[in-house]
Amino acid sequence: MRIRLLLTAVLALVLASLAAPGPASAASVTWPQFGHDARLSGANPDEKTITRDTVRNLTLEYVAAGPADATFGGVSRSSPAVVGDVAYLGTDQGLLLALPATGCGADQCDPLWTARLSNGAFTTPAVAGGLVFVSSAGNTDNNLGTLYAFRAAGCGQKSCKPVWTAAVPNTDSSPTVSGGTLYIVAGDGRLLAFTASGCGRATCKPLWTGALKTSGNAAPAVANGLVYATSSDRLVAFAAGGCGKPACPPVWASRPVAGSDTGSGLIQDVGPTVDGDTVYFASVDFQSPGGVTSTVYAMSSTGCSSTRNLDCPPLWIAHPADFDSIQANLTVADGVLYGSAVGLLYAFDANGCGKPVCDFLWIGNLGPESGTSASPSTAGGVTYYTQNVGQIGGFDARGCGERVCGPLFAATTQPTDAFMTTPVIVNGRLYVAGPAVGNRPTMWVYHLAR
Repeated sequence: MRIRLLLTAVLALVLASLAAPGPASAASVTWPQFGHDARLSGANPDEKTITRDTVRNLTLEYVAAGPADATFGGVSRSSPAVVGDVAYLGTDQGLLLALPATGCGADQCDPLWTARLSNGAFTTPAVAGGLVFVSSAGNTDNNLGTLYAFRAAGCGQKSCKPVWTAAVPNTDSSPTVSGGTLYIVAGDGRLLAFTASGCGRATCKPLWTGALKTSGNAAPAVANGLVYATSSDRLVAFAAGGCGKPACPPVWASRPVAGSDTGSGLIQDVGPTVDGDTVYFASVDFQSPGGVTSTVYAMSSTGCSSTRNLDCPPLWIAHPADFDSIQANLTVADGVLYGSAVGLLYAFDANGCGKPVCDFLWIGNLGPESGTSASPSTAGGVTYYTQNVGQIGGFDARGCGERVCGPLFAATTQPTDAFMTTPVIVNGRLYVAGPAVGNRPTMWVYHLAR
């Protein structure tokens, strides 16, 4: 019997039933890294199966679960990277999981293979050139922060070893791959660029680095010949090809975010999102007067390049509702910019409003508001976001003609211990990870009911 939502007894049975993954047909479209693409757009324009007209018919197809761990059995930040028949996911207990992306013929699927990391993985894997990359948490003091490259096809064993590794003092930056180069932000305030295929040795050093001046935690974005990264107080752009030296200066940088001069404002785990010639990101300032606790910035991606301006002003800014804050990457599609805040999904005009400060277009409400650290995702005319009470919601990406919109689709995975990660929509399936069920990290996969 297929799993039905919100039935705890059935969930227990699902996790008790063990089934070996079976063969499945190859998928033609991928979601290979955080944000779908190197621009970190968060949008899959190729999804034709799950649309605003069909999303109401989504039902749970299967749950894939990793090994149990009584202390760190969940997935708190890593979202799936889906390529072919495999979904790659990092866990809090320090495992890379290669999970069946098209099912295994049962309600519950085990991993195809796993890999042990030095510490917990709070970042999304990236897949390119036959390799899958993932980073573990750590710092310069404990030497646990490591970037790993594994063969994406596995090693023929249940547990695999890396092809190459690199030391990356890291917290929350997922790797971004573009044009054969892997970019990642280290927690010590550096952007690092590596040859994605490796260096011919077991341990690699970066091709070049760029200083952000202050710490950074979010994935970088690549577009327009530049690589963009956020520090705790600004957006910084570097030449994507480096500068021919081990350490490269920025091409341009934004002016510091609101409140950073007093120490109350910062960019909190939010990286850049690029659409055409515009780069978007958000900051928070919990001590801002009047309840304006979050700001969305729209920057010209190349406007300050010619002058090497390190204090570049925004094209325009916008705010969510008072006392609400955006603490995850923004998503952009079809002229609309989406942000998941503490309790609501926000939609902004990606082109601005012709004024320095813009309002939001509409908000999406799933019901009882809860926190989220996950970005929204858009595909098939639907924008999805999650809340940390096991909730998934899908909203009409165009809005509903009202200021506040309800979801076209809503589901709950596990109502407790349910930190939810960024949704992934590809090849007629919706993937979302997070809940620890029976102390096992889980990925929930939905498809259209037949």
